[in-house]
Amino acid sequence: MKNKVLNIVFIVLFMAILIVPMIFLNTKENQISEIDNKSLTEWPGFQWNLSSREEIENYLSDRIGFREEAIEAYIELNDKLFYVMVHPLFMYGEEGHIYFKEPSYIAGYQRLNTDTEYLDSMVTFLEQTKDYLDSKNIPFIYYLCPDKKTIYPEYFPKSIHVKTDNESVVDHLRTKLSETDVDYIIPTEELTEAKKEKIVYNKKYDATHWNEFGAFVGHKLIDDKMRKWFDDIPPLTEDDYNLTYATMETLDVAKFPINEEVPLYTLKEDHAGDASAYLEPYLRCTTTNFYSHYINPDCENNRTLLVFTDSYFANYVWFYTNRFKEVYFIHRQNYDYLQYMVNLTFPDVVIFETAERSIMGEMVTTTDFTDYYYEPPYPGTAELKETEDISYLVTSTVGVRRDKTTLYLNPEIGENIISLSGRIKKTDPDKTYNIYAHVAEQYLEADYCALHRMAEFDHLDEFSFSVQRRYMAQGPIELIAVDADTGEQFLLTTFEVVYGQ
Repeated sequence: MKNKVLNIVFIVLFMAILIVPMIFLNTKENQISEIDNKSLTEWPGFQWNLSSREEIENYLSDRIGFREEAIEAYIELNDKLFYVMVHPLFMYGEEGHIYFKEPSYIAGYQRLNTDTEYLDSMVTFLEQTKDYLDSKNIPFIYYLCPDKKTIYPEYFPKSIHVKTDNESVVDHLRTKLSETDVDYIIPTEELTEAKKEKIVYNKKYDATHWNEFGAFVGHKLIDDKMRKWFDDIPPLTEDDYNLTYATMETLDVAKFPINEEVPLYTLKEDHAGDASAYLEPYLRCTTTNFYSHYINPDCENNRTLLVFTDSYFANYVWFYTNRFKEVYFIHRQNYDYLQYMVNLTFPDVVIFETAERSIMGEMVTTTDFTDYYYEPPYPGTAELKETEDISYLVTSTVGVRRDKTTLYLNPEIGENIISLSGRIKKTDPDKTYNIYAHVAEQYLEADYCALHRMAEFDHLDEFSFSVQRRYMAQGPIELIAVDADTGEQFLLTTFEVVYGQ
C-alpha cells in the first residue's frame, strides 16, 4: 500500500512538472528576457513544415513557465559550487573579472577577425566625412572606444590565446588613420596609464563598457581638442560633478548576481532641458535608439554639438549639455543620414564614435561604407540662369500645405520638421545636377547618402530638404540646380513661405 501511494505521488509530481510550466506559458508579445537580455521568440502560427516546427520549439523553449527562475538557479549553483559562469553573454576571466563572450569579441582578442578591407573602407568613409565637413568649416573627430579586453588583457581568460603575428583591429585603424588628415582619438595609451591610479573598467558590472572614471578620461581627450578650436566652450572638469558610488547586485544587461560598488558622476547644476521629443517623431533615420537632444538656455556660447554614437557614449550626454547651447546624440547606425543631420541641426562640431567590439561585430552586417555619397556643398553664389533642360516635380511636402509655389505654414502647430521632396527631369540623361535649397541665409544640400542610394536603386534623380519648424519664417526658398561638370547654376523655382492654414 505504501509503495502504491509513493507511486501515485511520483506520477502526480511528474505530471505537474510537465503540465504546470505549460499552464504558465508566457504568451505576451514583445517580451524581453531579463536573464539573458534577448527578445523572446514570437508565435509563428501553425504551418506543416520543418521551419515552422523549429520556430514552435523555440517559442516553447523561450516562453515556458519558470524558465528564468530555472536558468537563474542553474547559473547561481554553478557560480557558488564550481565558480563557473554559465551565461550566454558573459564569462569569467582571471581573478573574478567578467568579460563579454560574443564570438567576434573573443576573435578580436585573438586577432583572428581583422578584416582589413572593411576597415579600409571605414577609413575612406571617415576621410570623406572630414572633407565634407571641412568644406562647411565644421571640425570632425572620429573616436574609437577600446574594449575592456584591450585595456585589461591581463585578466582575460588564460585559456584563450592571441595570434601575436596578426594585426589587431585597433592597430590597423590607428596605422591607417595616421596616414590621413582625420582628427581621431584611440585612447588605449591614456586609459592604460589611468588604470594605474583608478579602475577604468569595472571588475564585473557592465563588462562591455568603461566605467565613469574611464569615460571621464576618454571624454577629456575630446575636450582637449575642442577647446583648441573654440575658446568659448567651458572645460570638462570634475568640479562640476558629484561623485557617488552605487552597489550593483546584478549585471547591467543580465540577471546575474554580483556585488560591486561602481562610481557614478552627476552634474551639480543641470541647466539643460530635454528637447528630444521635439524632433524624434519626425526624423528620417534608420533608428532613433540613443537619440537625445538637449537645449541649455543658460549656456554662454551658441554652439551645437552633433554626436553619432553607440552605447559607449550614449550615457554621457551630461558631459556636454552644460557646455553647449544644443547637443544632439544619434545612433551611428544612421551613418547614411549624416549629411541630412548636419543640414538639419547646423552643428559646430561633429563626432563619430564606434565601440571596438562593434567594428568586427554588428557593424559588419549593419554598416556598409562602400560607395558612400556626399553631395558637395553649394559652390558659392553665381548668376542663376534659366533653362529648359532641367525641371522638377514635387512628390511630397511635410509640415506645410503647398499650393503651386506657395507654402502655407502654421507657425504654432504641425510637424516640427518641414520637408519638401521631389524629382528632377532632365533632357540629357547623362547630365548630373546637384540640387540645393536656399533658405534664409543657408544653402542646404538636397541629397544625402540614404536618399542617394534609394534613388540609384529606383533609377530616379530625387531631392529632399528639411528644416526645423523653429527656424522657418515667411519668405522665399530658392530651388537651385548646379551642373556638376560646368558649375553653371539654374534657378528651378522660388517657393514663397507664408503663415496660414
